[in-house]
Amino acid sequence: MNTEVFISYASKDRKRIIELVDRLNSAGVSVWIDQMSIEGATMWSQEIVAAIRNCKVLILAISENSADSENVVKEVALASEGRKRILPVYLESAEIPESMAYQLAGIQRVEFFEGQEESGLQSMIRALAKLGVTVNEEASTAAAESPKRTTHGASHSKANQASKSEGAAWVKIGAAAIGLALVATSIFFLGGRNETSIPLEQSGTNSVTKAQPLAYMATLDTNRVVVLPFKVIGSSKESENLGYGLVSTLTSKLQPLQNLVIIANESARKFKDTELSPREIGQALEVGTIVTGEIQTSGSKVQVNIRVIDANTEALGWGNTFTKNMNEYLDLQNEIATRLASELKGGLVASETQQLARKATENQEAQAEYQAGRREWNKRSKAGFENAIKHFERAIELDPNYADPYAGLGDTYGLLPIYNFSPASEAMPKAKFHAKKAMELNPKLPGAYTSLAWVLHKYDYDWEGAEFNYRKAVELNPNYASANHWYGIFLHEIGKSKDAASKLDIAAQLAPTSLIIQYTVGEVNWGLGNEEKALNAVEKALAIDPNFAFALRVKYVLLKVGKPEESIGRYKEAIKVYPNQPVLRHGLFELYWQAGKKSEAMEQVIEILDRYHDSYEKSRFAELFFAMGKKENAYRWLGKAIEAKESTVPRLANTRELRNIQSEPRFREFYKKINHPMYLD
Repeated sequence: MNTEVFISYASKDRKRIIELVDRLNSAGVSVWIDQMSIEGATMWSQEIVAAIRNCKVLILAISENSADSENVVKEVALASEGRKRILPVYLESAEIPESMAYQLAGIQRVEFFEGQEESGLQSMIRALAKLGVTVNEEASTAAAESPKRTTHGASHSKANQASKSEGAAWVKIGAAAIGLALVATSIFFLGGRNETSIPLEQSGTNSVTKAQPLAYMATLDTNRVVVLPFKVIGSSKESENLGYGLVSTLTSKLQPLQNLVIIANESARKFKDTELSPREIGQALEVGTIVTGEIQTSGSKVQVNIRVIDANTEALGWGNTFTKNMNEYLDLQNEIATRLASELKGGLVASETQQLARKATENQEAQAEYQAGRREWNKRSKAGFENAIKHFERAIELDPNYADPYAGLGDTYGLLPIYNFSPASEAMPKAKFHAKKAMELNPKLPGAYTSLAWVLHKYDYDWEGAEFNYRKAVELNPNYASANHWYGIFLHEIGKSKDAASKLDIAAQLAPTSLIIQYTVGEVNWGLGNEEKALNAVEKALAIDPNFAFALRVKYVLLKVGKPEESIGRYKEAIKVYPNQPVLRHGLFELYWQAGKKSEAMEQVIEILDRYHDSYEKSRFAELFFAMGKKENAYRWLGKAIEAKESTVPRLANTRELRNIQSEPRFREFYKKINHPMYLD
């Protein structure tokens, strides 16, 4: 029978873990631990991986020792990827490293401190029983009758941790509205708790006891801000769109302001309808200030209730209610943005007030179409891109002088070749046209410069022009995640990888739940030899989508985590979920080739050539043939890729995979033709 509980621990804590295992076994709990300890191992054993995949719960034994263990990090990541329940058990006061903070955000913990083992064991047994782990009747009864003490929180902080009841004040605020008192009575939820969280325990009518000790939560910077999705009162689609539009507008208007860091809208959306407390959201996004509220329509009126929460203390900092006629909604957005910015910054200078008052369009419907297009664009799917184009074009029909949807079209056409949805020769000229049109209509629009820079970088191979426009975009809006992300890619591809890593760190801080940004952080750090940071980044992406092709490649192909057969199996599972992604088959080819299974590898090449020869970029075929040592074929494909001005050509100039090829005269000549900075004499 499979053991139900896996314990992840550091070898220096073995004595305490053996004691814990004995106690759990006495309670009827089946436990698996590595008897030989993996601290000195070069890779996991098959038994460890299988044990994690077969268990119900992973107990993470936290101490200063385990915080430094790379293998413990890997085990937690594997459990998270497999959607296993995780129960953090503190052996002592210790901090959680950044590499595990994402997986443990918001999860209840148990303390198994020296001298308090019995009470810790009872809490552990109750928690395990709630998670479906088999416990014998005697132990279950004893645990139920023992005094209940539970702590809850992000488990990796340094500041005081208050109980849930202490945060209740944040959900009740009075706001004057047409002479009536309005009380906000709800926390806004993320769509159910994280699957790894554990319900809070209660004793009688008492709520959870105050958490201890003092050294668990990091103090959060209150200048780092997230605007969460507003709660929509009523079910009308119009109200829902107004709510999304308001949050998008507030985020975009706040981002260019100095001395504030505003989290990207798409990362904020992950916390729609959340059950997490403000403190837990703050820890997950590393923000000290949370903006949230409600929006409600009634006839021709629209009312917005807004509040600002300190994520460190869960105290209300500021709250207000705004009401206007529906046809004044764009003015209402600007009014709220100005008041909110003033509260966050402690006042505004005249130029900031003018900037916040400026409207991108006077047409409310056009704004709604643009924002709907951005929602679709962020899906990064073929249907999403197609829908985005329709929404952006409709916005332009409604207001031909509205710059933002032109930038949206530039971004959409600019990404089609990367995702193998269109040849670069068809999509990139359209991207360039729309980016320039956006810039013409609004010379201060960061998105226009970012979109144009992408085309100059990925299609025109105009390195100086690309860098100028990337710099301009970041200067106009330092908090624009896409600008920092794409500029980071550019810097890496022209050989400035250390500078790239810094830009990508900023992008990841601005959009912590972005799959593609975490992947890029992973790939660039792998290229720099920072393999632990690379793995941590892609694990964050895989925790959101376990089948994300690019992150899988970094983990299993580049970093070679796990045994080849396990990695191959993981890829086969991903292909079942995403059967039409050639990048997955490319990765599977690489795994087979690394394992010496050349026949199976060639089957993947044949599949890609057969199904995707018209859409898969030629430079990627060059990569396949370089990997096989067939240089003539590889150079032929690379020549075709450069002739077609493909988007992935710059990537090959500075990828660690081709280090032995990049010094060859023939390779250098190809990149001299496009004046690549790394290959000029």
